[in-house]
Amino acid sequence: MKGQIYLVGAGPADPELITRKGAALLARAGCVIYDRLVNRELLKLASRRCEKIYAGKSADEKGRGQRRINRLLIEKAAKHSVVVRLKGGDPALFGRMSEEIEALEKAGVPCEVVPGVSSVWAAAAALGIPLTDRRLSSSVAFVTGHRAAGRYPSVRWKELSRGADTLVILMGRATLSEIVRRLRAAGRPASTPVALVRWASDPRQEILVSTIGEVAAELKRRPGFGPPVVAIVGQVARLARKNEKPLAGRSVLVTRPASDSAGLSGRLEKLGAECRALPTIAVRPARIGTARARALLKELPEQDWVLFNSHHGVEALERLAGKKLRRLVRAKICAIGPRTESAARAAGLKVALRPADFSLDGVLAAFARVPLKGKRVFIPRSNLAVGDSLARSLRARGAWVTEAALYDTTPVKVPAGKLRRALNHLDAATFTSASTARNFLSAVRAAGVPLRKALNGTAVVAIGPATARELKKGGVRRIHLPKSGWTVEGLAEAVVTAVGSHFEADRPRNLDLKRDLSPRWGSR
Repeated sequence: MKGQIYLVGAGPADPELITRKGAALLARAGCVIYDRLVNRELLKLASRRCEKIYAGKSADEKGRGQRRINRLLIEKAAKHSVVVRLKGGDPALFGRMSEEIEALEKAGVPCEVVPGVSSVWAAAAALGIPLTDRRLSSSVAFVTGHRAAGRYPSVRWKELSRGADTLVILMGRATLSEIVRRLRAAGRPASTPVALVRWASDPRQEILVSTIGEVAAELKRRPGFGPPVVAIVGQVARLARKNEKPLAGRSVLVTRPASDSAGLSGRLEKLGAECRALPTIAVRPARIGTARARALLKELPEQDWVLFNSHHGVEALERLAGKKLRRLVRAKICAIGPRTESAARAAGLKVALRPADFSLDGVLAAFARVPLKGKRVFIPRSNLAVGDSLARSLRARGAWVTEAALYDTTPVKVPAGKLRRALNHLDAATFTSASTARNFLSAVRAAGVPLRKALNGTAVVAIGPATARELKKGGVRRIHLPKSGWTVEGLAEAVVTAVGSHFEADRPRNLDLKRDLSPRWGSR
C-alpha cells in the first residue's frame, strides 16, 4: 500500500510562521524531504524516528536535481504512510509543485498540497507596505528573477513593466542589474521606488530601499547583500518603513550552556541578530550518594534560609526532594535574579528576599538588616562555586552555611573547526558567567588561534563584573557591561549598545576594571 505525500509550505525563514496543519503533519511524518531554505528548527517538530532527507538543489543542476527528488518521493511513499515534502515559502509559488504532482500522479501516489506563508508576504510585512493600494497600485505580478532551462519561456519584462503596477521579483538577486535595465528600457522611470528584503523574517534580515536608477550602484557598495532577496518594484515601495532591527545583519556568539541559551538567543534574534551557539560549559545533575542525599534532606527542615543563586539550584533541589520539597523547606527563601525567582515560585516556594544587585555586594546588602549570627543557611549550587567568597562572607557574619554541590558545571570540548567557523566575521561575543569566559579562552588557546585574531573587530559583552574580570585576566582588553542590571535582558541591551559603539566609533571604550568589581552570583 502506497503512503500519502504532503507538499507542505514551510513558510519563510521564521519557523513560527508554519501553519498549524503543516506542524501537525510534521509530527506524524515517517519521512521529511526538505529544501535548502527551510529553517532546520522545523525538523524538531518531527519525531526522532522520522527519516529526514535534505533535498536542496543548486542552480546549475538544470532539472537533474528535480528528477532525483521526484524519484525519491515515489520511493519513500512505498515505505512510509506519511511523507512530508517540506518546501520553503508556499509550494505553489515558484516551488516546482506541478512537476512533483505530475510525477506522483503518474506513479499512482496520492498527494495533497498544504499552503504556506510565502516570503513575498514576509518581505511586505518587514517593509510595512501593502502590495496593492487604491491610491498607488491596483495590480501586482509575481516574477521569477531567472528563467528555467530548456523549453520554458523567458520573462516578458516589457509587457510586465507596462501591465502591472507592482512587481514582486523572487530569485532575482544575481540578475537584478539586468532586470532594472530592462524595466527602464520598457519605460519605467529611473525614479521608480524599489525595496529589497534579504532573508525576510529571519534574524539575518536586511532591508535596502532605493530606486531602479540607483539600486545597482548601491548593491555594488553592499556586496554582502546576497540571496535570498525579494524585490518589490512600484510606487507602493515608497511607503516602506526603514525600521530595521538594531542588530539586523549582525552575528552574535552565545557561549552559555545549550540548556540555557534559548532565552538569550531568543531576545537577540528578536533584535535582528544571527546567533551562533558555541556552548563552552554544560550543566548536569551531580552524582550524590544515597547517604549524602538523606543527610541533606534531613537537615533541610532545620534551615533558616535557603539561598538560590541560580535556577539550576532550584531545579537540582527539586530533583533531590521530589514532591516533598514544599514540606521540607520551612526556611525563608532568597532568590538571586528574576529567572531564579521564577523557578522558585514554580516549585511552590515563597520568595522572601530579592537582592536588587546580583553581585556579592548586592547579596550582602540584601542581608544587611537580616540577623545571621547562629542562623543556618543552605546553598544548593554548582561544584565550581563551593567555598567561594559568598559562603565565606556569610560565615564571617556568624551564619552556619551548608553548601551542597547539587549540579556540576563542566567544560565542553569545542572542536577547532567549529570554533573557527563561529568566529568568522563575528560582530559580538557574549559571556554569561566566569566559567563560560574561562572555557572559551581555553578553547581559543587549544585551537592555536591568537586571541587578538579570534576577537578582532568583535564587541565583547559580559553579563557582570566577575565575568569581565575573567575575560580581562585572559587578555581581553575591551569589554562592555550591561547598564540596566546583570540579567539576560540587560545583556541583550548591552549587545545593541556595544555593537553600535564598536562599529561607529574609531576606538571602542575600554571597560575600567581597576575599580572595585564584585563578583556576580549566577550559574557558574
